[in-house]
Amino acid sequence: MPNTEIISKLLARHDTWRGQSQKSTQRSVSSGNDQIDLLLKGGWPTAALTELLVQRPGIGELSLLLPAIRDYCQNNHLSVWLDPPYQPYAPALAAAGIALQKVLIVQSKNPREWLWIAEQCIRNNALLLAWSDNKMASYSDLRKLQLAAADSGHAAFLFSANKERNHQQSGSSPATLRLEVDSAGEKNLRLSVRKLRGVAPGEQLL
Repeated sequence: MPNTEIISKLLARHDTWRGQSQKSTQRSVSSGNDQIDLLLKGGWPTAALTELLVQRPGIGELSLLLPAIRDYCQNNHLSVWLDPPYQPYAPALAAAGIALQKVLIVQSKNPREWLWIAEQCIRNNALLLAWSDNKMASYSDLRKLQLAAADSGHAAFLFSANKERNHQQSGSSPATLRLEVDSAGEKNLRLSVRKLRGVAPGEQLL
C-alpha cells in the first residue's frame, strides 16, 4: 500500500505539478515595481530559488530586491546575506525602510560551509541572499537549496557574477527563476529572463 502521508506532503508542496492541471500556479511576492512584476508574472517566486546572473557586482542589482527585503524584515523574518562581495551600506538600507537589526551578514570559510549555511537559513525561514562567486555551486547543491525553499515556502536569491555566467547559462539549473542582470547605460539595468515557467526565454525589460 502506498504511504498516503508522504504522497499528501508531496501534493501539498508549492513546486508539485499535477498532470491533470492545465497550468500550474506559482506564488510570488511583489518586487515593488509594476513592470518587473508583469515580466515575472506576479513578482519574485516564493517557495523557490531565484538565480540572478549579474554582469558584475555593484551595478545596482540589490536595488531590485530592497522592497522584498523590507517586507520580509517587517514581517519579522531575518534577512541573511551570505558572502556578499562588498560591505552593505547601512544608511542606504535604512533609507529603503529595512530594519537593520533584521539583517545578518555571514562569511563562509569554504564551499561546504557555504552550502550548509545557505540551506539552514532557508529552512529556518530566513530570507537568503547568497553570493556564489568563489563557490561554483553544483547542480546538486542548487537542487538542495531549491528543495529547501519549496519546503519553507519562502523566496531565496543566489547571485552569480560575470565570471560564472557563461558556465551557469550553458548548464541546466533547478532554480525556478533565472534572471540575467546587465547594466544598460547610466542608472539603467536590463533584465533578461533565462528561465521562468510561462515566460519565453530572452524576454527583456529595461
